[in-house]
Amino acid sequence: MLGPPLSCVVSVSGVRGVVGDTLRVEHALGLAQAFAIAVAHGGPVVVGRDTRASGRALVQAVSAGLAAAGCPVIELGIVPTPTVAIAVTHLGAAGGIQVSASHNPHEWNALKFFTSGGRNIDGEQLEWLLNCYRDPPMGLHRRWDGIGGWREEHGVLDIHLQRVLAAVEARAIRARRFTVLVDCVNGAGCVLAPRLLAALGARVVAVHDRTDLPFPRDPEPTAANLRQVGALVRAANADLGFVQDPDADRLAIIDEQGRYIGEEYTLALCALARLEQAGPGNLVCTNLSTSRLIDDVAARCAARVERTPVGEAHVVDAIQRHQAAIGGEGNGGVIDPRVVLGRDSHIAMALVLELLARRQQPLSEIVRGLPSYAIHKEKLALDRAALRAALPALQAAFAGDGMHSDQRDGLKLLGHDRWVHVRASGTEPVTRVIAEAPTAEEAQALCARVRALLGAEQIIDGHRL
Repeated sequence: MLGPPLSCVVSVSGVRGVVGDTLRVEHALGLAQAFAIAVAHGGPVVVGRDTRASGRALVQAVSAGLAAAGCPVIELGIVPTPTVAIAVTHLGAAGGIQVSASHNPHEWNALKFFTSGGRNIDGEQLEWLLNCYRDPPMGLHRRWDGIGGWREEHGVLDIHLQRVLAAVEARAIRARRFTVLVDCVNGAGCVLAPRLLAALGARVVAVHDRTDLPFPRDPEPTAANLRQVGALVRAANADLGFVQDPDADRLAIIDEQGRYIGEEYTLALCALARLEQAGPGNLVCTNLSTSRLIDDVAARCAARVERTPVGEAHVVDAIQRHQAAIGGEGNGGVIDPRVVLGRDSHIAMALVLELLARRQQPLSEIVRGLPSYAIHKEKLALDRAALRAALPALQAAFAGDGMHSDQRDGLKLLGHDRWVHVRASGTEPVTRVIAEAPTAEEAQALCARVRALLGAEQIIDGHRL
């Protein structure tokens, strides 16, 4: 075995845990060595990180592991996760590793793995990596004359910027001279988001844009965590506010009135912008937990929706398989394959501004013109094995309500005007329950019923209730 046994969260979304507890430097060293053999096959590997205090130490371990297995290392420093994916293809690398735990609190960190195609590894590649970690081949460690080299690369942010600008009607956006507040949560988005918005002609009001400071709050861009940001948008007299997560692959939006419109609207607005431009007959790919709002938007544009299990890699699989115009997830993650085969808050910001420029309407008015659904999300203290054992009884309990089931990812129960999705998280050791219904009370009641049937405690702010 190349390191200690893995007791952290392992999925195609990355290997993540609490640093010094379930994720240690020894894990990062061994996982990088396994990646070098199983995925990169000794070729050059791009390495980046977000702003977490543990990031530098883990990057050093990752770089050492790669070099020890013969891979040349190209370090990018602090960059958004989508920039790492772009760097892989731009530099012709054999793969990439981003050290970031995305939306998790500061004590967490993770390794995210990318293939030579600039996308997340899939399930099969993850198994190759894990098998190599557990049972490494002979001769993995190179002699002194076979150790991989090392260099820094600082120009990839420019490539990322140019790809986004080329994908939208930049001249029309610049003509509007928007005022935009952007909250980078002191994460990796600080290095690109304000610069992109300025290049689109915006007056930029940047807050929490220091890479040397800790996250100012719980970094997941949810309504509960962004109560103060709406007031900042109003005070700045901004046309809208954008909020990133620490690795800048997710985006939440606040309208000109300071109202958090919900992460589900991020994908819906970007899909509307892209599909209006692309024309009829196109396709949107999204996961099973995303609001039916995306189906309504697609129908307006004579497009259709393909759904997948939750996870960025699954959505990317579908985008590539069907040559979709756009895809993403209801957590604020937008995937535009013209820019990168992964979630990217920067193209999401540009697409929303493009839609506003084209419509010549304020954001609140565009949102009012879209259907409204109530979505409620909970975390339960129930691990993957316990959930798997409980799903048959849960399905039977809802069968009498006339709800049919989709078992591609946990259990999704669908009625004519509501649904509830129960699945093990790929990023935390919890069960996620997401429900959508005509009213907030009905969505909450669906989650409460699932919680009672599972006999599980709800987790709020890290505490069991």
